[in-house]
Amino acid sequence: MTTTINISLPKNLYNDAKKIVSQKGYTSISELIRDALRSLVYPSLTENGFTPKFEEEILRRAKKPLDNDVAWDGKTPFVEFVSSNPPKKRK
Repeated sequence: MTTTINISLPKNLYNDAKKIVSQKGYTSISELIRDALRSLVYPSLTENGFTPKFEEEILRRAKKPLDNDVAWDGKTPFVEFVSSNPPKKRK
């Protein structure tokens, strides 16, 4: 569920925000503002939205996958890859 709010910005701030949207790859100013608010409201989360401990674990496992892990080739559409490689039961 979302709530819609309206804000007023000085023209210079709005123009600077539009520049950041294009430079950083945001899809909209709303996305930029949501990201900025998350950083302010949840300062202990990483840029990816995880706790530092959880992100560290993800990065550690990415460096050393388990024996039966299957790596995505980055070329096959991801949905197709996931559909053709169902999760395997771990021992």
